[in-house]
Amino acid sequence: MSARMVRMAMTLGLLAAGVAPASAHPDIAVSARLSFEMQGQRLLALSELLVFDAATSRRLAARFDLDGDRSLSAAERETLIGELLARLEDCGFFTEISIADTRLELPAPVVTDWRFEGNYLQLRLAFRFATPPDLAARSLDVLLRDRDLIIAFNLDPTAPVMSGGEATGCTAVVTKRPDEAYFGGLVTPSVVTLTCH
Repeated sequence: MSARMVRMAMTLGLLAAGVAPASAHPDIAVSARLSFEMQGQRLLALSELLVFDAATSRRLAARFDLDGDRSLSAAERETLIGELLARLEDCGFFTEISIADTRLELPAPVVTDWRFEGNYLQLRLAFRFATPPDLAARSLDVLLRDRDLIIAFNLDPTAPVMSGGEATGCTAVVTKRPDEAYFGGLVTPSVVTLTCH
C-alpha cells in the first residue's frame, strides 16, 4: 500500500469511525462554501467553510469526549480540530486548484473559525498565498472531491461562493464538469471557476 493510500485510510478512519462496514458510499457528507479574497485581480486567499453532516459530527464529538461527560471541553475541542486538520492536510484537503489547466500548490491553511452549530461541526479554513496569483485575463478552477467517494462534497446550494476584498472585473460561476468525472465516471462534480477580465 502506498504512503498516500495509508494517509488516506487514516483520514477516512478518523472521520468514518463507527460506520458499519457494509454502509454504502458515501459515508460522509460535507457542505462547502468558498470565498475568494481579492486585491484587484490578484487572489490573496481562498477560504472554505466546511459543514460536516450530523452523524459524522456526532461521531467526532463522541470520539474526542475523553472524560465521557457527553460534552467537549475547550481542550477536547482543540484536540479534535488539531487532529482533523492534520488528517485533512495529509489528503491535500481534498481541494484541487488550477489556472489554465495548470495545477497550483495549495498553501498551508489557517483555521479561522470552528464550532458546533446545532448538530453540525463547522470548520473554516483560509489558504493564503505568499505570492498572490495574478488572474488578469485568466480563470481559476476550484474543485473539492474525494476520488474514493467516502466523502461527498457538495457546494452550499444557497450561497456556494462569496467574495471579499477589492475585486476588479472578476466573477465566479459554478458549473458541472463531465470532463472531471470520477469514481469510474459515475460522479460529475461541480467546479467553481473564478474569471477576471
